[in-house]
Amino acid sequence: MERRDLVVVGGGLSSAKALEAYREADAAGSVLPLSADRYPPYHRPPLSKRLLRGEQEPEAAFVQPEAWYAEQQIELRIGTHVRSVDLGRRVLDVSGEEVGFEQLLIATGAHPRTFDGALTLRTIDDSLAIREHAHAAGRVTVVGTGFIGLEVTASLRSTGVDVTLATSGRPLFESFRSTDFSAYLDGLYRAQGVELVDEAPAGSDPLVAGIGVVPTTDWLSGSGIELDDGVVVDERFRTSADGVYAVGDVARFHDPVFGHARRIEHWSNANYQGTEVGKILAGAEGRYDTVSSFFTELFGKSFRVFGELRGETELEGSFEAGRGIVRYREGGKLVGVLTTGLEDDEVDELKTAIRDAVLAR
Repeated sequence: MERRDLVVVGGGLSSAKALEAYREADAAGSVLPLSADRYPPYHRPPLSKRLLRGEQEPEAAFVQPEAWYAEQQIELRIGTHVRSVDLGRRVLDVSGEEVGFEQLLIATGAHPRTFDGALTLRTIDDSLAIREHAHAAGRVTVVGTGFIGLEVTASLRSTGVDVTLATSGRPLFESFRSTDFSAYLDGLYRAQGVELVDEAPAGSDPLVAGIGVVPTTDWLSGSGIELDDGVVVDERFRTSADGVYAVGDVARFHDPVFGHARRIEHWSNANYQGTEVGKILAGAEGRYDTVSSFFTELFGKSFRVFGELRGETELEGSFEAGRGIVRYREGGKLVGVLTTGLEDDEVDELKTAIRDAVLAR
């Protein structure tokens, strides 16, 4: 049995950024990333946007060209499934083959919730399948009013597909907790020709489910690694097991800015955490220390979120006019913002204000 200095389980953005940072820190150890996907690590935002709209090919979403891994002496294995881990022997069961490790990075992400007959969006192949089914039928019903549901709806509608959005009676982007923003989106989607209904019509075909995800931790059951809605880690991404780390969608990490455990399912988090853990795995300094952020694009309009969306809300400006800020305050302190139409320096000022207010607790 061959033993690697670093084995990475998972083939998403956080995995790729960890590998980049590990090599950039001049770590010369043997590295083996294992991915169940049939493509090299790629960015997921294009799956509900440019790739779904047919504006780019799958290769354009790759974090690095496939040849990069060999150039960096990284033995990338795709289409590979890890069954379990034995921490005592420091060995993985990889489709019946034993693979040893000195350090292990868990970056398995999450998988979509679904229901019978519905397509889901998580992989390049999922995006291509949704695009094919929707355009073949000329129509589609999307279930869900969060990121995936709203982005898929906007992208398919912009390509001429008739879209029915089943909301289950919930406001659009209910998780943002802004009645102003939800009302704006309701008007925007109706103006774009999207039919909003409470429940999916009987016999709807094709159906796309955008109803959330579940962290992929089944293969860790019985391993002894602490799990709680994901893999529990500290601000340096360390699990309860020595030499084992976790990042990205699968990691429930300690946020030192807000002072509690969180799990974040967004591109910016995977990008940031992957880079930080790569430094740590190489023996350099790194940790989670930022105001969390994420973004969405709907009908060509971009919206950015920073911090935590809780507490009382206050709208400045107008989303209809293209410039709006929703401030979220808890106990009078600024804890988050939802923005559109702001310059980068204005965004930086808001992020600094959030950090200063939260850390003053």
